[in-house]
Amino acid sequence: MDVKGIISMIGERLKTMAKSDAIASQPISVGNRHVLPLCELSLNFGGGGGTSEGGENGDPQDGQGTGSGVGGSAKAVPVAVVVVDGDDVRIETLGK
Repeated sequence: MDVKGIISMIGERLKTMAKSDAIASQPISVGNRHVLPLCELSLNFGGGGGTSEGGENGDPQDGQGTGSGVGGSAKAVPVAVVVVDGDDVRIETLGK
């Protein structure tokens, strides 16, 4: 598979991940109290490639070569929770 194909495939998988329950997770329920975690989603992606033709003087160090690379990451960090306690609904922030 070429670099363009790999980048396209990873991009599609990251889109699918962003549409999953990574932003609002499954609720946690105990009796009449429900907690829904809310997350901040961060997606990072990069790619590159290269090729080289032989050197002008035929030196082996200047020979043919190819290279490619892609990388990506996804991170979901909990930032708040929605708490439903009977008829009371509130948002509680997490962290700072």
